[in-house]
Amino acid sequence: MPAISFAAMHSLALHGPFAARVRMAWTYVARQVLDEDPATPGNPLRVSLARSVLNPTDLTAATSAGLTPVIATCETVLAAAATAASQEPAALCEAITDGHLLTAVKDAWNITAGVTPALLTSA
Repeated sequence: MPAISFAAMHSLALHGPFAARVRMAWTYVARQVLDEDPATPGNPLRVSLARSVLNPTDLTAATSAGLTPVIATCETVLAAAATAASQEPAALCEAITDGHLLTAVKDAWNITAGVTPALLTSA
């Protein structure tokens, strides 16, 4: 079972300040991915995701929940959120540091980009 309820995860993902922080974490990591060694396993898929994060085709993607639910369900984020005094979105958001968000985005990058474990092991 997750550390917080699904209802709390959903509320967190829709919480404006959390979504804005997550959007910035995705943007920050996207810039790093664009600078990585092209020999990195899964690089074309990783770069494609980075480009879509930095230049969304749907202009609402930059301000909508977008990839926020991916991060709201990440174990790193859930463990931090579980330390909050309540399951209210603001309290959950406050318990999650920017470091937690960066770790979560980096952990989710390959799976979100479609880089399979087989591709990683064959490299």
